[in-house]
Amino acid sequence: CTSNKHGASLETTEPFHLPGSSLELYDDQTKGAEVEQVFISKEQLQMELTNYAITRGFNWKYLKNDSVRLTVRCNVDVCPWRLHASVIRQGLEFAIKSLNNIHSCGCDIMSDQHPRTSKKWVANAVKGKLVDKSTYRASEMMRDICRDYSISFPYHQYSERALQSNPGSVLSLEVDPETQRFKRFFICFQASAYGFEVGCRPMLFLDRTHIKQHKVQGVILAASALNGNNELFTIAYSIADSETYDNWV
Repeated sequence: CTSNKHGASLETTEPFHLPGSSLELYDDQTKGAEVEQVFISKEQLQMELTNYAITRGFNWKYLKNDSVRLTVRCNVDVCPWRLHASVIRQGLEFAIKSLNNIHSCGCDIMSDQHPRTSKKWVANAVKGKLVDKSTYRASEMMRDICRDYSISFPYHQYSERALQSNPGSVLSLEVDPETQRFKRFFICFQASAYGFEVGCRPMLFLDRTHIKQHKVQGVILAASALNGNNELFTIAYSIADSETYDNWV
């Protein structure tokens, strides 16, 4: 295990960190990143910066980002927070060369609304547990991420993100108000609705198929039409707990 010149290990077993993490970013008694801290790659440094930003409630932007240097600053222009790192000789390791670790922006981005909570970040946050536990459930992932990073991923967040990337679509997600257990999710993307309008016969075919994956039980309800080549064209579908009249309508 490599160490920086301050003797800090580049690996840690702290539960807050990703595998291979070298920053103690979540303890209010520590300074966070320090000058001359070393990272095995630029990608690891970027992931640690993401963890730091999510936990502290701010976002950062690139000033320089290439194969030999990385300079970032707080996304709020008047905030002085700034970090610069560069490659060590001709290797892959990056070291922090300068750091102004002071924020004046208020750091008020809510964690569950943070723009850097991407699919890649979630995958890195749970990959260590996936290795140790092959039956790691989605509910357990959500619980652990909420505990470690104070981030919650409610079901409705997916539909909100899907609508952002597919404007004009219709998505309706329902959960049990008492247990918060999933009930049904209706999806009709704008492109599918447009394809039905301009390229299909005006007739709908309804079908369902059962979901039998491990402990997941339910049905997929689909509405399709025939396109110009007499092929089935899916217009909308719903994932539901069972095939009932309410779920169809």
